[in-house]
Amino acid sequence: MVGFPGIRLLVAVAGLGLVGAAGCVRTVPYAQRMEVEGEKCTLLQALMRQPAPAQAVQRFVAEGKEAKAPVVVYVRRPEDATLERFFSEGTQCTDATFKVVQENVVDAVVVYLQEVQGGYAYDAQRSSPEHLSMDGRPQGTVRKDGAVWVAGADVI
Repeated sequence: MVGFPGIRLLVAVAGLGLVGAAGCVRTVPYAQRMEVEGEKCTLLQALMRQPAPAQAVQRFVAEGKEAKAPVVVYVRRPEDATLERFFSEGTQCTDATFKVVQENVVDAVVVYLQEVQGGYAYDAQRSSPEHLSMDGRPQGTVRKDGAVWVAGADVI
């Protein structure tokens, strides 16, 4: 194929098209992804009304840096020693006092979630990207009760 570099590209693109057409490449439908992200936002809004997260947001807003506190949400997975972003890229989750951001910001309210039976344990604190932590004491829990998320103060 010397002299025909475009042929390689054409063959590669055609091969990817065949893989996708054969069903080897799977994606979650957009509507289903948005439904899941909406459910996550509902969970976060319930959680952010609890004392510790609400205080962290109020302190941030009181400093006058921004009208809405940037919030970054991670799921702690201690068994794997990892932090995983809770929301997908492009998620729009906000209310009157906070907005979820995906980009690394110098100062934000960081919410850590950890899966527990029927929901999540959480803790929220001011932090920056270089100070993320696998440690933290849960400040409460959120659990699914029918169609709504209910936050409790039951510390684990």
